[in-house]
Amino acid sequence: MNGVFSLLILFSVATAASAPAFTNAKHPLNRPPASAVPSVLIAERAQKVLAMLKSRPVRALGESTRDIQIEASATKASFLEQLYRHQLVEATWPSEMLADKRLFGEVLVRELGAEKAARFFPKTLGLREFLVQGKFLDAGGQIKKSQAEEIEMALYEEFPSGFVVRAAVGVAPQETTKGLYSDTDQFLVELMKPETALYQPSHSQSAVSSHILGGAVASGEAVVLQENLTAEADSEKPLKRKFFQEVRVHTYEGKVVSDAVPARWVQRELLTTEEIEKAEAFVQEFLSALPITLTARQAWGIDVAVFDNGEMKINDVVTNRGAKIAWSSYLEQPRVLEAYAKHLESISGVHFTGLSGWLIRHGFANYFPYWQRRIEKARPGFNKVLAYFPPWP
Repeated sequence: MNGVFSLLILFSVATAASAPAFTNAKHPLNRPPASAVPSVLIAERAQKVLAMLKSRPVRALGESTRDIQIEASATKASFLEQLYRHQLVEATWPSEMLADKRLFGEVLVRELGAEKAARFFPKTLGLREFLVQGKFLDAGGQIKKSQAEEIEMALYEEFPSGFVVRAAVGVAPQETTKGLYSDTDQFLVELMKPETALYQPSHSQSAVSSHILGGAVASGEAVVLQENLTAEADSEKPLKRKFFQEVRVHTYEGKVVSDAVPARWVQRELLTTEEIEKAEAFVQEFLSALPITLTARQAWGIDVAVFDNGEMKINDVVTNRGAKIAWSSYLEQPRVLEAYAKHLESISGVHFTGLSGWLIRHGFANYFPYWQRRIEKARPGFNKVLAYFPPWP
């Protein structure tokens, strides 16, 4: 599949998956940026995100909170509606911006320092950012055709263990652990094409808006370059298998939500209980490194790459993209809603009342939509047959 088609599929699928449509492009903070220079734009955006998050009032640790009685019907949609109505989770411009991999990485570097940030999150550069910094563009913004070899050399100077190409926001359905392209040569061939969607001369004059964020400008990048997690892990200690498995860890504020690791819709090999617990501990270490001012009222789905040599790295952080919607597709699963309900009741002074509260706490919320989704996602054959049996919470 060529790069142009890949990007078009990526944007159309990811936008459809995030319905209802976003309107945040009209937000005052989403005006066209003053500077199209990638490094300046990214720095300004990250600084603004940090300033806004740190300026909010935060519930003090140990402070008693007013008990809020919430009558929520036992569906995912009604549960989320109550969380946003009572401001337990916020949908704001910062959570929209943090959906961008380049901006998220920049925020971490500014808050934790480059070395500590690298402990958790892969090194990430925007494609525009890389081309401008390397002076690989002519006066008209075109990539200099004579510099293909220089571009390749510069890429490996930036990423000694190799790199992958990924969408700045969202994940392409055809994306693998190698990103959108199987190797560097395939990426460079696509990049040097005049009609490629990866980069156009107009990108040097204005930041690229995000289709997934409803036309808002985040980092100003359509795609990012990230260190190759597999190669990096293999350099630390030899891998038996040259790929990683992912586990989705759900979080709220500065804590991992216990028992909220979902059953993957589609996964060939399952992680052991011990590996899942280590991934949760890794995410908790990450959250604990951040001040509560950054994570207050933030709910994230964090994908952790787990390798067979014990190495781990955050591969994605999924936010609500600044909208009052689910921050993880796995919130459809009753056990995930149950875990969030119990977590919120234990720390946030809320209580889910009535029959619907009982259903949520006992893993029966959103039961029939989940059952239908499980059937849709099941692989053909025996797995599809099993999916038709009523799921046990």
